[in-house]
Formats: sequence, C-alpha cells, structure tokens
Amino acid sequence: MQDNKNAAPVLQHQDGQVETGPASQAGPHLHHKDTTPAPLGQAVKISDFLSTGEQNAIPLRHLWDLLHLPARTIRSMIRAERMSGTPILESSKATGGYYLPGNDHERARCVQSLRQRAAEIVKVADAIEGAGI
Repeated sequence: MQDNKNAAPVLQHQDGQVETGPASQAGPHLHHKDTTPAPLGQAVKISDFLSTGEQNAIPLRHLWDLLHLPARTIRSMIRAERMSGTPILESSKATGGYYLPGNDHERARCVQSLRQRAAEIVKVADAIEGAGI
C-alpha cells in the first residue's frame, strides 16, 4: 500500500477501471487510493484508507462499502486508532467523513468540535438527571 498520504485518491472498480482525483470530483462512490484488501491475518487499519486534508474526507458509508463491516465496528476501529495515537479527524462539512490532518488548523478545529459536542452531551445528561419522573 502506498505511504504517500498527499497523493490523489485512486479508485479501482471490480471491472478493472481506475479513477483518480480528489474525492469531491470523482463521483458518489468510494474514493480511495488503494482498494487492495489486506492479506489474511493482517490487521486492517482505517487510517490506511484515508487521505490527508478535509477536502479528501471519506464518508463512513464508503468505508462500509469497502470493508463490508458494520458502521459500529468501523467507528470502534477509528476510536481504537485514535486512542493509540493516530489523529483521524472528522469533517465538519455537510458531506462529512474521516481524514488525516493536513495541517495544525484542521487538527485544532476537529478537537474544538469534539470538545463542544462532549460539553453538549454533559449538559443533556445533567438535564435528564435533574428532571423529575
């Protein structure tokens, strides 16, 4: 698998056709630089399927199409990689998706968004806890 995270994503279809270019230009299907499945026994890492920069974010549904794993499992894998030190970011754009940071600003923006979401969850939990039955 290629290590160049800045390369344009490549999609290889089952019929052998290959597409290249930013995810925003390649159409409504998976935009990935290498769709070769991992050899048996080799752990799959979500970060291996991601590109650098928010403009290249890969939606969860495309990861699901590629990996044939439940969305919950993919989210769990993303969490595990994050907890082990891989900075997998979430896009704040309407199209959503996951990507590797292209710069410190993208990383800081994602951290801020996650902290805001966590604060909102705590507020809701506090409200429910304080509500009468």
